[in-house]
Amino acid sequence: MRSITTFDLQYAHRFYGFQGEAQYLHGHTGVLTIEVEDTVNEGVNMVYPCNEIQKVAWDVLKNFDHALVLREDDPLLPAILDVYEKQGIKNGHPQNKMKGEAFKTPLATAYPDCRLVVTKETMTVEGMIKS
Repeated sequence: MRSITTFDLQYAHRFYGFQGEAQYLHGHTGVLTIEVEDTVNEGVNMVYPCNEIQKVAWDVLKNFDHALVLREDDPLLPAILDVYEKQGIKNGHPQNKMKGEAFKTPLATAYPDCRLVVTKETMTVEGMIKS
């Protein structure tokens, strides 16, 4: 038996050093589906409550929703941070309420106050979670 939930995420990124259209800053609406497969939990009559899957996953995923995802060596990164500094939004803004906890993994670092995720290698939100 499976419990399944999906998320729609909107984000901007580019493939730095790529030859083609993807080298330009552009946005996507991505769909992430999470499936939990196991035996049915008698207490809830499903494998795992879908609303609980959403709560746990959203704590991390909200860092990617409406965020900019750039590689750490992308020359746009310092320019973006400079503009954010000049606008007074680098360290957050009262209207920036949809943010998760900052995190740092071997693959990426999330800066929720900037709505920015910096990656170690070229990847998209779909590629952030490696098994």
